[in-house]
Amino acid sequence: MSDEVTTDAAKDAFIRRRVIVNTASNYVAKIMTLGIWFFLTPFLLRQLGASDYGLWILIGSIAAYGSLLDFGIATAVTKYVAQFQAEGRIEQARSLVATTLWLYVGLGFVAVVLGAVLAPVVPSLLNLPLHQRSTASWLMVLSGLGLGVSLPSATSIAILRGLHRFDLANLVGIFGMTLFTVATVAVLLMGGGLLGMVAVSIPVTLVTQVPAIWLIRRTAPELRFGWRDTNRSLLKTVTSFSSALFAINVAGQLQTKTDEIVSGAFLPIANVTPYSIARRLSEMPQMLSEQFMKVIMPLASQLDAQNDRVRLRTLYLTSSRLTLAIFLPLAVGVMILAQPFLKAWVGAPYDQYAYLVVILTLASFMTTSQWPAGAILQGMGRHRLLALMTLGSALANLGLSLLLVRPLGLAGVALGTLIPTTIESVCFVLPYVMRVNGISIRTVLTEIYLPALLPVAPTVIVLYGLREIAQPVSLIAIAATGGLGLLVYLIGYVILGAGRVERQLGRDAWLGAIHFTRRRFGHIRSDT
Repeated sequence: MSDEVTTDAAKDAFIRRRVIVNTASNYVAKIMTLGIWFFLTPFLLRQLGASDYGLWILIGSIAAYGSLLDFGIATAVTKYVAQFQAEGRIEQARSLVATTLWLYVGLGFVAVVLGAVLAPVVPSLLNLPLHQRSTASWLMVLSGLGLGVSLPSATSIAILRGLHRFDLANLVGIFGMTLFTVATVAVLLMGGGLLGMVAVSIPVTLVTQVPAIWLIRRTAPELRFGWRDTNRSLLKTVTSFSSALFAINVAGQLQTKTDEIVSGAFLPIANVTPYSIARRLSEMPQMLSEQFMKVIMPLASQLDAQNDRVRLRTLYLTSSRLTLAIFLPLAVGVMILAQPFLKAWVGAPYDQYAYLVVILTLASFMTTSQWPAGAILQGMGRHRLLALMTLGSALANLGLSLLLVRPLGLAGVALGTLIPTTIESVCFVLPYVMRVNGISIRTVLTEIYLPALLPVAPTVIVLYGLREIAQPVSLIAIAATGGLGLLVYLIGYVILGAGRVERQLGRDAWLGAIHFTRRRFGHIRSDT
């Protein structure tokens, strides 16, 4: 019995260590990416102008539907690499990767052809002035070519995530983002314009594959893969898992990309720019919360392969609570400080759209609250019904946006996102997840929502009071105000809501940071 307890404790410690390292690397990568986009966005607005920037967002929103050609294959690669590694089935893992590579090459070719076919059609369907239609056509061609290259390139990152090496996957992502930023700035300063900026992303994607493949071979030499290890039977395994993910991805595109298309089709194209900026700001809390959530799916796949139901249930409760605890203070800060932030970030003409940030952040809250559950269901292969729920909500989103855009303008488009998302999360997804995991509503309320929501009240009071009294106008002052609100929430959560697992995670992270610092400091001293 004591050996069993020791083994369980060691396994729990290993899982915590893996979660801490992967989550920390996700945050480093995302914060660096957000920082780059934070400074790059005003630069792009100045170089391109509001009209071309809006055109880029609009065509990008349409081209983003091409990413549906992924069909959820990258997530399937992550799941089955993690599962086959846990089961010691290395040959199947190699065959899976080779099979999906060939599949991706075919889908990439389809993407290139679709971009060329749609190029002359799309401009006539949008509310574009004549002088932008030729540019829009070339943007579609370049977007199709870029997608054709990026689809096969997704395999390497998916493999690293399946190996639980999010740190290496993020290192590759940081390298690619830095390279893209440097290339974009150089192209725009040399007068390359919008088309040059989009074209330069294609070679950047190819160059990024070099370190990714090298890291896979260094990390898992037994997973050497090539083009000859294909296995048709594994194609069925991938497609049976990814078909439901395809529906979820379709829903995600409808929910996140359709709003700009509806705005551009029924309102002057200049309206796309403020809506896109407001949506990007409202998504920041979600993007930061997602960095913790990303590590859940491969971990759930491993636990499901080991039939470890107790840890799966604990994973759901803890990850849901932690995701909300990360999201809520950031979301409250974004909503309360939206107006001064928009004015300081992109200029006075955009601060009047703070109301869009509030509506879209509330919609983001409803979606984010169910993300951990969705990741665990994917890891367990129980996500088919979830896909139908999500797709129904996305279609309702599109319908409501079309219905409300003329009478309410941009507010109607945003409400078309909030209303069906709320109904989906509260009335459909949450009851289904509770039934699958055998968890009561009382447990959900007491172990997820109440601990995360209780510290919100003092945070709102502090942030609202500071905004009215201090009236911050500079980005530094706004950031300091938001930081104080975050500190208030953190203190409240530690006192009122934190459970045993996150307290242990916090201790492990603290001790790990001390150990890393001492080891690094000692290494530097020994070198000197």
